Amino acid sequence: MIYDVAVIGGGPAGLAAAISASKNNSTVVLIEREPELGGILKQCIHDGFGIIHFRKRLTGPEYAEIFIEELLKTSVEVLLSTFLLEVRRREKFFELLIQNAHGIFTITSKSIVLATGCRERTSRQIFIHGDRPAGIMTAGTAQKFVNVMGLLPFKRCVVLGSGDVGLIMARRLTLEGSKVLGVYEIKSEVSGLLRNVSQCLNDFNIPLFLSHTVSKVFGSGRVERVEVVKVDEKFSFVPGTGKQIDCDGLLLAVGLIPENETAEKLSLELDPRTGGPIVDQYMMGTVEGVFSCGNSLHVHDLVDYVTWTGFEAGRWASEYARGNLKVQKRMQIELDPSLSYCVPQLLSLPHSGKVRIYFRVKSKLSGAELYVLQSGRILASKKFKTLRPQQVEFIDVAAQFDEAPLKLSIRSAPASEEQPFKSLVCIVCPKGCEVEVYGDPSSPLFKGYGCERGLEFAKQDLVNPKRILCSTVLTKDPLKPLLPVRTDREIPLESFEKVMERIKQLVLDKPVRRGEIIVENIENTNANLIATSSSYNLVGGKVNVNRAQY
Repeated sequence: MIYDVAVIGGGPAGLAAAISASKNNSTVVLIEREPELGGILKQCIHDGFGIIHFRKRLTGPEYAEIFIEELLKTSVEVLLSTFLLEVRRREKFFELLIQNAHGIFTITSKSIVLATGCRERTSRQIFIHGDRPAGIMTAGTAQKFVNVMGLLPFKRCVVLGSGDVGLIMARRLTLEGSKVLGVYEIKSEVSGLLRNVSQCLNDFNIPLFLSHTVSKVFGSGRVERVEVVKVDEKFSFVPGTGKQIDCDGLLLAVGLIPENETAEKLSLELDPRTGGPIVDQYMMGTVEGVFSCGNSLHVHDLVDYVTWTGFEAGRWASEYARGNLKVQKRMQIELDPSLSYCVPQLLSLPHSGKVRIYFRVKSKLSGAELYVLQSGRILASKKFKTLRPQQVEFIDVAAQFDEAPLKLSIRSAPASEEQPFKSLVCIVCPKGCEVEVYGDPSSPLFKGYGCERGLEFAKQDLVNPKRILCSTVLTKDPLKPLLPVRTDREIPLESFEKVMERIKQLVLDKPVRRGEIIVENIENTNANLIATSSSYNLVGGKVNVNRAQY
């Protein structure tokens, strides 16, 4: 059998691509190296996923299961615990050599969608001096230890880097009883979203040190202490600022790298700014018939955008396989110096309809307006209250393409010099508006919110901050010893400690479904504790095929 589309990777991008291609009446095979679908979302038990796509605050397992359930309604063939060994172009087809428990096979496809995600930088890639004891791990590894395996890797730790997963794990470790001594970021600005700084560090009084790094690790067998030092604008150590901190662990949150070994084997041209393939508006790379999406394309800040690129890649891979996508010419998109990168980097002709261009800025801009220009004409513009390097934004452009290239240009206004007595970061949506409070506490004046929901959040947060509490409970299932759970509404931060104490006493002795109530009105908070995943392998035994027929 020759498939129309072969999707490599079963995370959020791969799920979206497979669903999209199948709904476009194509034959699709999805290849995933892990025994379950969902990718990294399986261990991301915190909320904040799906705010844009579903307009709900979902946890990672909830978000993943919705798409897995949708996938199982399609005719997509799913191959789990299956490894891609080699891929070759054979005239108009691709040959994929794969291996699983049933042996080594070759499958043929008319197109390929790369949805391989990204990986974390490790201590070997940032060259920390000193010993190499146990207790140094990436934030994602620690996340799996705590949220999937039920193991607490540290009692006292230091976090190096302010990436989102590191910020989230600082909170998670604190809730589970570890002492997070500080988050140290070598840059002068945080790498993660401000809403994560607010709800993961500020809420739990975890100190953040900008323009600082870990210069040395000490330990015989296990981390015993680390040395931190201040850096200047060139990232050189400032003499006399070194300080040693006693700890038993170092958590690394120093950046993500798109997984693109397969893209390189296929000779796709990579963008050094993103680390992912250079693509056009169809998500097709520089090799015809190969499409890319999600974090293998560029590292996103929101899973919603990952899903959207997956939908596009799957749809256009399907159209290509059916002979409906013919590219005649490509143009490079030109960038304003204040922009870090954009995706797509190319526009292919002919084209009709709208194109969504994702971009990042190099530094924070206030009162910004982005323009898409062609031959001096403005094709599209979009205003932003604030643009930050941590955030991916987008602009939609109506297709009026001719031989002239497109250019992204940006203008911004100077920042206000007026100083508030307090600043809050709204967590209602991914924008993370910085709400500034002026006047005095008895009669506050709020500025900077982007909507009425943001104003209400700021008023509430000023006097009684509330958050969704996400955690895990023990089960008697030997295959899945932990079940991710959350409160079904926000509860006061001051209630977190007693709610966590109750959660740690729970042992689930029966199967449950996602959304089922585990504890009603937990600790008199008026919130129910609910399951955010079904307590069985949603995919096990339910895949469309256990072994493809060749």
